[in-house]
Amino acid sequence: MELCLYPSDETIQFYGAIDPEQIAWMKARLTPHPWRCFEQPIRLTNEDALGRIPQTHISTTFFLDSRDVDHLRQVSNGRVWDLDTGHDMMLTEPEWVAEKLLSVASLTAPV
Repeated sequence: MELCLYPSDETIQFYGAIDPEQIAWMKARLTPHPWRCFEQPIRLTNEDALGRIPQTHISTTFFLDSRDVDHLRQVSNGRVWDLDTGHDMMLTEPEWVAEKLLSVASLTAPV
């Protein structure tokens, strides 16, 4: 049996939902998350190619506070957006997330 991170009433508080109907909707759809993704190393060998990939960071303030925001702004040409909500911002703030994703798509769309 693979080790997994299981959703629970204790962990759901980090997702940002407060509406009881939305929480019920989420609970019916949450599934265990494989723990291996946290431990399995990723090996990226072409640093030059990686440096050419445009970066954008859309994060919750909770997670952004624990990162080097100045460095993120530098490597992403200032494209760092944060929202004061939980992990599942696409459920709690769908219009905001859609607006940011559309903005990113317009920046990276081929001409």
